[in-house]
Amino acid sequence: MTTTSGVPVAYGLALPDLRGAAHLLHPARGDETLWRIERTRVEGRTPVETSVDSRRAVLGMDGGDVEIDRASATTTFRASTLPTDLEVVHPHLASTAVTVAHWAGRIALHAGAVVVDGRVWAVLGERGAGKSTAMYSLVGAGYPLVTDDVLVLDGARVLPGPRCIDLRRPTAEHYGVGEDIGVVGRRQRWRVELPGSGRDDRLDHDLELAGLVHLAWGDHLAVTEVPLDQRWPALLEGLALKLPPADQRGMLRLLALPTVRFQRPQRFAEVDRAAQTLGRELSRWGARRATPAAAG
Repeated sequence: MTTTSGVPVAYGLALPDLRGAAHLLHPARGDETLWRIERTRVEGRTPVETSVDSRRAVLGMDGGDVEIDRASATTTFRASTLPTDLEVVHPHLASTAVTVAHWAGRIALHAGAVVVDGRVWAVLGERGAGKSTAMYSLVGAGYPLVTDDVLVLDGARVLPGPRCIDLRRPTAEHYGVGEDIGVVGRRQRWRVELPGSGRDDRLDHDLELAGLVHLAWGDHLAVTEVPLDQRWPALLEGLALKLPPADQRGMLRLLALPTVRFQRPQRFAEVDRAAQTLGRELSRWGARRATPAAAG
């Protein structure tokens, strides 16, 4: 039996080839899937079309492609300029995370997530919805980060992602934070690395999902419940892999969780107050909700 002891972990994957980014990952607990990362320098790769089947996935990337192979449990990057460990961990590892989650019958959402009162709330938003800014402001308000961009669920259990948030320039300049790491994954990024939290970091592996937050812009702050008939299309839109979900029953369980729409003004002056308001409201929702087992 292959052991993952001492191997850094993200998204339920043990990643022995990414020790250069181990400070952004989590300690193993022993039940992770060992996954290898290979990098092959090539010149003049022909652009590929994205394809995913039950054995492998092939995705395009700048100057090359990525192949995710199920049988060998390996992701291979082929390009003229290869990603560093830090660049693989975020954002490139997300494609592997969502593909392996699909093969394992798990749900992966295009979402950030934070811990509120010991349970996880997913934060979903379309491009331009200000998700990374919302995530950073929530962390600044004292809510620990679970993941910045992709949330993988093993049943009700959350599998945490890397401990970093990649901001866009206006947010980085507003807060005066982040390291300009250039264009990675087709956009320029200002990276904020978050320290591990010792004992609390180990607990992240056992956290459960409490509910979902859908971001929206509006003239004033408001946290409102999403009607049940609107949850399914919003949930499908939030899937990280646009294929029929592997865990249909899990999707139905997500529908039963508290689901809210968080509306706030598109002004930096309101960002921190909005995060504090959202945190208080999520604490209130979490206190009154039934557990997933009770709801099912």
